[in-house]
Amino acid sequence: MSVAPGDVVQFAESDYRYADGPLRLRIVRVRPDLSELYDGEWVWLEGVEIGPDDQDGAFRPVLARVAALRAEG
Repeated sequence: MSVAPGDVVQFAESDYRYADGPLRLRIVRVRPDLSELYDGEWVWLEGVEIGPDDQDGAFRPVLARVAALRAEG
């Protein structure tokens, strides 16, 4: 997996669980301890949502598709 704290990633609605539209997230933490439960296909990330105005939004955990991270990296 090719993301680290400080990276900014863009997710399509289909690339993360409990989605409500596209998401741009600044990664704060990658949770490999929880991700092991998803057979390597999904990873738990913690980060800060970045709004369309490029301002920081809410802190949020995200269950993201690993394949989407590879495409970004």
